[in-house]
This record gives sequence, structure tokens and C-alpha cells, in this order.
Amino acid sequence: MSHQYLKSGVLALLVCFQLGHAENSKTSLLEQGRRYFESGNYEKAIDSLSQTISSTTDANIRNRALYYQGLAFYERGLFYSSYLSFRNVLMNPDERFREVYEKAIKNAVTIADRMDLVDKIGAVIAKMDDRLIPSSVGGHAQFAKGVYLFNGGKNVESEAALKSVSPQSVFYPKAQYYLGIISTKKKNYKEAAYYFEKVVSTTRGNKDLYALEELGRLNLARTAYSADEIEKSVELYSKFLSSSPYWIDVLLEASWPLMKMNDATVSLGNLQTITSPFYKEDLVGEAYLLRATILHRLCKYDEMRRDLTSFFRIYDPIIQSMEKEAASMGSSDSYFRAYRDRKGLNRAFMTVIGRDQGIQKNMKILENLSEERAKLSGVSKSEQIQKIISQVDNLKEIIARETGQTIKNIHKRKLNELLQQREQANYLKVEVVTGEKELIEGQAGLPPKRVTDVETTVSDAYHFWPYNGEYWEDELGTYIYTTESSCVN
Repeated sequence: MSHQYLKSGVLALLVCFQLGHAENSKTSLLEQGRRYFESGNYEKAIDSLSQTISSTTDANIRNRALYYQGLAFYERGLFYSSYLSFRNVLMNPDERFREVYEKAIKNAVTIADRMDLVDKIGAVIAKMDDRLIPSSVGGHAQFAKGVYLFNGGKNVESEAALKSVSPQSVFYPKAQYYLGIISTKKKNYKEAAYYFEKVVSTTRGNKDLYALEELGRLNLARTAYSADEIEKSVELYSKFLSSSPYWIDVLLEASWPLMKMNDATVSLGNLQTITSPFYKEDLVGEAYLLRATILHRLCKYDEMRRDLTSFFRIYDPIIQSMEKEAASMGSSDSYFRAYRDRKGLNRAFMTVIGRDQGIQKNMKILENLSEERAKLSGVSKSEQIQKIISQVDNLKEIIARETGQTIKNIHKRKLNELLQQREQANYLKVEVVTGEKELIEGQAGLPPKRVTDVETTVSDAYHFWPYNGEYWEDELGTYIYTTESSCVN
């Protein structure tokens, strides 16, 4: 009996020795990967660290291997793979790994911001104990958490997280932008203006944040318009230069407050630019209608008729094409393939999509992911690398599907806008005839009608000032303008 117990004890010690030896070998493999990384041999580092991650059961070893692997991936330009490694470090938070959290959070949020995945890493960080988040990266963490909550419709919680992003954080300007949007949703325009002014002041002179600065300034002008501060909105719009990525939007949007201030000269100047051949295929039909409305006020019926004729000549064929596309495509995948392959969508709509910065960013990310997948295939054949390749493929499918749905939504919205604009154009054709009739009567000595109130009734969903965004829409069921004839003595 004692002999049997002795034999069992020896076997147990042997198993413990083998397990200890196995973990020691994995620790050695981790150190080997770390040395490869520090010497600049990133491919060998990735291979050694991937083997460590796939084979170890020790969470401490695994997290450290993931951390160094993320660094090695980043140095090789494999940014999504790097993001996954840093994200995985944060997936199972533990006090023992606190020392690697600082750089893991910083790197994961920075890469996620570049790849439009901030809400994804925000979801991971939201599950972490705040005590495990170093104060040095508190701004990164709270920004990501705020975006995640914002996308989930939890505006109160999102606002609290975004407000905690300090002015010293690199994500402070973007946090202020989101806070401006939240205030806009609440129709608190004074607060929204405060946040958008912060965006402008904190991005000024920073070339990397130029697009955000311009977007902040554009939303500041829109906020003034929404708050009925018409003169201020005109002043804010006037500060834009033609080099702005939002120049065509500025020209069209600024024409509305200018018309409200009876500044027909500048408004018509803006619209002359928009209706020029350069922007012929940018789906700016509203510019023709606004120009016709202003010309009606000036009693310039011949010019008004020419603009309306141009509208029908340009946009009737586009409407027909878009109706056929809507009937034949159906799925978001079809829209994505049509745009990607440059086949199946009319040229005017393709031009509009080509100006959409969100879609263009997604297409660039897809291109980078394809290149990353090709590189990964040559890095290592380990199980862990194969999992990463599968995750890259999955992300590509998600982005392609979401991009296709966005294109489909824009297509539907633009078609509806064009149909409503055509309805308005037909109404304005009647106004030309009525105006000419009154002009003739006035010239014949009949009492001229000095001021004419004209009511233009449209459907409740009509976007009289469309904006390619989610929160800036002026939906006017009825638009009333007052014209003073300039054509009678």
C-alpha cells in the first residue's frame, strides 16, 4: 500500500515539474519575443509571441505577450492586428496587469480613432473598473466610452463621460464636437455654440485636425441659423475659403440667411457658383429653386424660366436613373458593389458619394485591411495569426455592409429630395406665368400689386435645407416668402 502511495506521489511531482517546466518554457518564449522586438526583428517577434499566446494558460504571460505583439504589429504597419492585441489585453482586466494598461489603452484608442472603431474599444473600456485606468490615459478612456454611449443613444451618460475629457487630452476637440451634437439634439443652441467654438479654438493651426476645425465652424454657423441669429450666421459663413472641404455646402447654406436678410446680390452670387457647369453633377437642385425664388422677388421672369428649364433638363434624367437603380438594386451589398466597381450608379450620384468623407474613409480602411491581410499571410502560420486573419476578413465584411447601407440610405434620401424639388419647380413655373400676367396688367395701367405673399405648400418630410448629416435638418411643411416687385414704376 505504502509503495503505491509513494508511486502516486512521485507521479504527481513529475506532473508538477513538467507543468512548471512547460510554463517556464513559455516564459522563455515570451522573453525571446520581447528581445526580438527590442532588436527590431518584428517578424520573428510576432512569430514567437503568437506561439506564446496560443499555448499558454497563464493570463499574466498571455497579456504581456499580447502587449508586445501589439507593439510589433504596429511597427510593421499592421494597425488592425495591433488594435486587436491591445484590445485583448483589456478584455480581462486584472490588478496584476495594471502596468501594461496605460499603453494598451492609449494605443488601442489611438488606432481605433484612425480606423473609426472608437465605439468598439469604448465598449471594452466601459466594462473596466475605473480604478484600473491610469489617470494619464483618462482622456483616451473617457472619450472612447463617451462615443460608445453616444452611439448607443445614451446621451446623458455619454455627456458625462465626454465632459470628463480634460483640455490636455488629444481627444479634447473631438469630445467637444460630440458635446455640441448632443446639445443640438436637445435644441440648446447656446450650449451647442459654446462647444463648437471650443472645437474651432482648439484645432486652429493644427493641420491634422483641419477637417474637424472646418466642420466645427460649419456647425457653428448652422447653430446660429437654427437659433434665428441670421446676421451672425451670415458672418460665420462668410469666413470660409474656397479651399474648405465644405465649400459647396457653405455656398448653398449661406444663401438662405442671405435671402432672409434681403441680400440678393451675394445670395445670387453664391448660387451662380453652385449652378455653374463645375457643380453640374453634384445634385444641387435646391440651388436652382432658391435662385428662381429670389429672381421671382426681383421680377426677373425670363431668368427664372431659364433656371427652371435648366433644372428639368439636368435633373429629370437623373431622377429617372435613380428610380431605376432603386428598383433594381435592393440590398446594401448591391449598392456597395456598384459604387466599388463604378458600375450601376449614375455619375451624378457617384459624384455626391465621392464627396462624402465618411464613405471615403471607409473605402480607404477597406483598402488598408486588404493590404494588411496579405502581409499577415506571410508573417506566421500560427493558430493565433490565422484567427487574426479571420477577424480582418470579418471586419471587412462589416465595413462593406455598413458602407453599402449608408450609400443606399443616401440614394433614397437624394431621390426623395429630387422628387420634392421637381414638385416645387413645377409650382414655380406657375408663378412665372402669374408674375408675367401681373406685370402685363401693371404696364396696362391696372393697379400693381406691390407686395405679394406666396405660400409654397410641400410635404411635411420636405427638407428645404438638406444637410448630409444626422442632426441638422430644417423640415418645413410650409415655406412663405414675401416678394416686392421691382418691375413696376
